[in-house]
Amino acid sequence: MKDRTLKHNLYHSLGQEVQPKRLEETINYCTEIMKEQMLYKEEPRTSFFQYLSDVFRFEGIPIFILQALTLFWVCLTIASVADIPQNIPMFMPLFVLAAMPVLFKSQMYGMSEIEAVTRASGAQIMLAKLVLAGSANLVCITIVLCLEMSIQSDCGELGQMVLYCLVPYLACMTGMLRLVRLQRKESICTCAVIMLGSCVCWAISSRVIPWLYATSAASFWLIAFVVFGIFFVKEVLFIAEMRKEGKIYGIIA
Repeated sequence: MKDRTLKHNLYHSLGQEVQPKRLEETINYCTEIMKEQMLYKEEPRTSFFQYLSDVFRFEGIPIFILQALTLFWVCLTIASVADIPQNIPMFMPLFVLAAMPVLFKSQMYGMSEIEAVTRASGAQIMLAKLVLAGSANLVCITIVLCLEMSIQSDCGELGQMVLYCLVPYLACMTGMLRLVRLQRKESICTCAVIMLGSCVCWAISSRVIPWLYATSAASFWLIAFVVFGIFFVKEVLFIAEMRKEGKIYGIIA
């Protein structure tokens, strides 16, 4: 904008003669603002791993505390009863349940709309939380497997026990992410009911359908692992795609 045009517009908007000194100050001030904005555009974006370390400072402690408490209870239960590998699946939904408070935090406090307009985007926030929760879950599952192997004193069924852990875990994680995508407060209660119901269903199946845990049924567990693994990977890739586009994961309710 030329000085003459700016002077003309200011004159008509203010209804009085523009003071040259004030006009010069205004032009200089606007010029400085434009230069600052150009500098901000050139500022490098925060990498995902830097952002992950920031999220860890705020969400890492709650995630690991809840996972540690769940792990302690699960290990205490396994060590205090005559445990068998068939009981492993009923404990896995509990680790997903322990991650719910952090993953559903935006719905609980009504922060979905604010997260949608942040620089990081809601999808990046969700992906960072998912990485932290998934890391804690894998550590807990590994400890449970080691404890189970020490009780059984036999590594022959290690492959089956790994599937007993991963199939229920992937199924529950996929279901929870689907509910998180709905961005509704009632999804929290629905997810909790599903996780606890899964524990009951797996406990009943170990008694009512014993052949499901026989060596001959390993193909069923492999197929289930592949199916739920594909759904889980697709959901994670969808979050990653939303992160690249700077969008929120799901809808704003």
